[in-house]
Amino acid sequence: MAVRLNVIVLRPTGEHRHFDPACDDAVGQLLGRPGLDLVLLDRIPGPDESGTERLAVESVAGDVACVAWTDADQVSGPLGLLGKRVARVPHRRDVDAEPVQADEPIAKLYHFDMRREGASQTILADLQALLATRQTPTFQIGAGGSAMPKRASVPAPPKPDVAPIQKIIPSPTKPSAPAVVPPPLTPNQSTDLDALVDELDELDL
Repeated sequence: MAVRLNVIVLRPTGEHRHFDPACDDAVGQLLGRPGLDLVLLDRIPGPDESGTERLAVESVAGDVACVAWTDADQVSGPLGLLGKRVARVPHRRDVDAEPVQADEPIAKLYHFDMRREGASQTILADLQALLATRQTPTFQIGAGGSAMPKRASVPAPPKPDVAPIQKIIPSPTKPSAPAVVPPPLTPNQSTDLDALVDELDELDL
C-alpha cells in the first residue's frame, strides 16, 4: 500500500503577507502531486470556531507536514487545542527539532519554515524526499535474495521390464531329397498298359 503524507499550507499573515506570491507558487508546485494530500488554510481555527477550516483540520489524521511562514509552536499549539496532538520532529530542513519522547502515541509534525532563503524553490523536492523516507521497504525472505526458487526434482518413472531380445538363428534347411524318376517302361509293360486302357474304355460304354 502506498504511503501518503498530509500537508497543511498556512498562508502568510500579518507582517509576512509579502510572502503571498511565494505561497501561491508553493501551492502550485504541491497541488495534485502523488502521495501528497494538500490542505490550504488561511489560519488554524480556535477550539470554539466552526466552518470549513475546522472541518479541514478535523479531516487530517496521523502525521502532518506543515508548510508555513511562522514558527512551529504556532502550529502545534492550535492543533493541540483542536484535539490534534502533534510533536515537532527533525528532518533535513529542520535539524534543530528534538526527537519525540512521549509515552503515549502522538502524531509527528514536520515543520517547514518558508521564511528560510530558497525554501520556495526546494519545497517540492523536500516533501518528496520526506515521503520517500516514510516508505516501508520490502524484502524477500531467505538467503537466496533475487534467486529464483528451485523446482523440486521429480523422479523419472520406472522403466517397464522388457525381456531381453534373443537373437534367433534360423536352423539350416535340410536339402530336399532328389526327385525319383521312374525307370522307362519295357516293351511288354507298355503293351499291357495299352490293353488296360482299352478295357477301361469298353467298361465306360
